[in-house]
Amino acid sequence: MPQTVAIHRSLAEAVTKFVDSLHHIYSGIKIKPISNYEDEDFTFEIRIPKNLSIDQVLETCHKECIKVENGMQQMIVLDTCILIFDSLNVN
Repeated sequence: MPQTVAIHRSLAEAVTKFVDSLHHIYSGIKIKPISNYEDEDFTFEIRIPKNLSIDQVLETCHKECIKVENGMQQMIVLDTCILIFDSLNVN
């Protein structure tokens, strides 16, 4: 398997693990990929219910990203930009 295909597969697996872990921790959040921001591999828009703390969710996002990176067999870095919006303030 060509190296670039393996890297793309690893990144896709990492993103899936990251998103799944967040959905498991916070029911009711909505996560969708958006256009990459600067040089990040992935950028997510995360909408949270009004009862959740934006700071808490952001901290959890960073922790879960690190867990996914550390758990991968290959050395990859999941450069991720995470934009979090409180569902009260965004339509």
